[in-house]
Amino acid sequence: MKLAFASNSSFGTIIFEKLLKERAHISFLITSPNKRIGRGKRRKPLPIKEIAEKNKIPVKEAGNKDEFHKVIESDKPDLVVMAGFGLIITTKTLEMSQFINVHPSLLPKYRGPTPIQSAIMEGEKMNGVTIIEVTEGIDEGPILKQEEVCLPEKITYPEAEKVLAKKGGELLLKLLSYFEKNGKDFKRLPQNEKFATYTRMLEKKDGRINWKESAGIIEKKVRALNPWPGTHTTLNGKTIKILDVETQEQTSDGPFGEPGKIYLGTNDTLAVQTGKDFLIIKKLQIEGKKPSTSKDFLQGNMDFIGKSFS
Repeated sequence: MKLAFASNSSFGTIIFEKLLKERAHISFLITSPNKRIGRGKRRKPLPIKEIAEKNKIPVKEAGNKDEFHKVIESDKPDLVVMAGFGLIITTKTLEMSQFINVHPSLLPKYRGPTPIQSAIMEGEKMNGVTIIEVTEGIDEGPILKQEEVCLPEKITYPEAEKVLAKKGGELLLKLLSYFEKNGKDFKRLPQNEKFATYTRMLEKKDGRINWKESAGIIEKKVRALNPWPGTHTTLNGKTIKILDVETQEQTSDGPFGEPGKIYLGTNDTLAVQTGKDFLIIKKLQIEGKKPSTSKDFLQGNMDFIGKSFS
């Protein structure tokens, strides 16, 4: 079976490495062209491309659906596995091969580009991975395999991504093994559209903290939105990234001030008044500086106490 793997994400990279570790035969990788980064705008290959080249797997680049179509038309794979690839595939392309997608949610819930972040922000205790047959609709195809994953309560996005990608790799290996032995005539379970929800692409503005929200909501955003777009606020005209937090329940006498007001918390932390309860900042990064613990930060910034984040 001629197998192509398509991805340009860290989620897909983890699955790709899992397949290679288990000696799954991948005929070629399809990924995005090298990105320009830094002040010099030098082109840097994605990590998954470097891994493929290290393992002597041919790499095909596709930055849009037309380029992707040309790759499939030219190389004619029997099966294309997609994982965090991000391109909408046209009917014309889908007719040339069989396409399956590894998606980090319990579909039909959290379709779209940001399922892990959305699940964390919603406080989901149960998540999972679904492998579907790709159709023109966004993550709407029939389910081939699905498994629940119970995530720790305070898990961050990078941690959740690793756990779900590992599970996705395990499910994919089982499916590929079945395909090798029995062909691709696999049982398909239609998704129940009644329970479908959709996610959207994140923007920089999504990370701006609204101190009128509860500490619980903000804490979930800090875990879900780091490293991108990151949660941030401003004070004295400077942007401050909030990297690690916890919540502290408000006493019956609170709130003590307007949302955003900064107090000195226990163990040299910053305690910020929110719309409900305190947000305890444990790690942060002021614009132009390196990340630091709140204790180290306060050594040179005690004047922050009593001020308010905007």
